[in-house]
Amino acid sequence: MPKNAGICRALFVALSDHYFMCNYCNKLRHQLPSSGYGNLIGHLRGKRPNYEANYIAHASSLAGNLHTFGFVSDKVANIYHWMEWVVDRNMPLSEVDHPTTHSLSRLKPICSKTLTRYMVETTREVKKEITKAIPPIFGVMTTGGHAFRSTM
Repeated sequence: MPKNAGICRALFVALSDHYFMCNYCNKLRHQLPSSGYGNLIGHLRGKRPNYEANYIAHASSLAGNLHTFGFVSDKVANIYHWMEWVVDRNMPLSEVDHPTTHSLSRLKPICSKTLTRYMVETTREVKKEITKAIPPIFGVMTTGGHAFRSTM
């Protein structure tokens, strides 16, 4: 069962002064932070009895962005961002050990040995997914163009 906070973030627009606008009917609802989400959920129950199914469909359509729904742990996100930092900038993995890198980054420190382990494991998992996606027999077609050859 989804949490009320997630449902309300997806099905209401937060406005000023603790007002929320329903995405279904555009009605304004007042909800104080200290009282939970009861007023908003009550509105949905009364007007849209199938709101949970709609929320689940909405959440699954955004499954590519799991971090917005809290499904990615901070540790996994940190490792991913270190991999992104090193790969996108074409730096050696040892860059994560450098104190200046730590001071310039908002990420939690990680050592190059740990990063290497996760890079190898990620590569292994990507290879598995590619192997599943391509058929067992396939061919490569070339255009018959001339290959570039440099002679000096």
